[in-house]
Amino acid sequence: MKPSTTLFHPLSATMFRALLGTLLVALALAAASAVHAAYPDRPIRMVIGWSAGGGTDVVARVVAKHLSKQLGVPVVVENRDGASGMIATEMVANATPDGYLIQYTVADTHSVNPHLIPNVRYDAIKDFVPIAVLGYNPNVLIVNANVGVATFEEFVAKARANPGKVTFGTWGVGSGGHVRMAALAAGTNTEFLHVPFKGSGPAFQAVVAGQVDAMILPAALAKPQAVAGKVRMLAVDTPERYEMVPEVKTYKEQGLDIKLDFWQALFAPKGTPKPIVDHLNRAFQAAMKDPEAQADLARIGINRIVAGDGSAEAAKVYLDAEYARWGTVIRNARITLQ
Repeated sequence: MKPSTTLFHPLSATMFRALLGTLLVALALAAASAVHAAYPDRPIRMVIGWSAGGGTDVVARVVAKHLSKQLGVPVVVENRDGASGMIATEMVANATPDGYLIQYTVADTHSVNPHLIPNVRYDAIKDFVPIAVLGYNPNVLIVNANVGVATFEEFVAKARANPGKVTFGTWGVGSGGHVRMAALAAGTNTEFLHVPFKGSGPAFQAVVAGQVDAMILPAALAKPQAVAGKVRMLAVDTPERYEMVPEVKTYKEQGLDIKLDFWQALFAPKGTPKPIVDHLNRAFQAAMKDPEAQADLARIGINRIVAGDGSAEAAKVYLDAEYARWGTVIRNARITLQ
């Protein structure tokens, strides 16, 4: 009796390889799902491009505190200041896309710098994945109380009568303050003398001290000095009167239809897996709905913006539109770094 043998038809071998490939793919997907399901299992670094104690840092730390509660791990703010936020932004663009390094930033880095600064070493659209939009910090135009103007109309008249002599402080060449100043000058057909500082704090103190005539900065920062009689608030950049400073008229009320608000948002590096981005988005939205978080945001003067349905995809639509909008503003106002 001959021993039995099993013969493999060539088709059987092909089918075996196909089944094996399918199994390996399934196992890889299952492993990836398990990794994503465990995320996060260690602290997350939140990089910002400005120094500790500044306006962006203050907001970032509020966001980090409440996001940590939702995620169950520490969210640690890491300051990498310099170059109008570009040092931090480039760092995030080149980071490992695993969800453990994210960026909290403002419009300067993604909507302004790419249109204004030559040879930016990142692509604001392609190198990042938006997570969520927080909102914006309403800003007011202020002047030193002794400048001799009490209204926005008087300020514009003074600037027109003295072209290039009314000094305007900002937190740096190419900064959000610089762009707003230039857009305001273009919109009112005036010319200011730009006085850049190394931060918004020193610029503000210069206005309070009477060393600089004017500045644009968050209403929450300006209000105490306005109450003390050191500065005057002439206009606010919200569509309607802002509840923190209801006595201050909007630009539109005073005849200037201009939009100067700067968004604040969270980003991850390109290539970050969608389940991780969506997890961060859901945690962020839940965190910002917490009454304690809402009270913290109101205290520091943040107006919430929920882009579309609040998803990461809706955040991208909103931020892409802002990128285009500020590019148009910069080109139309002929804003340069000079």
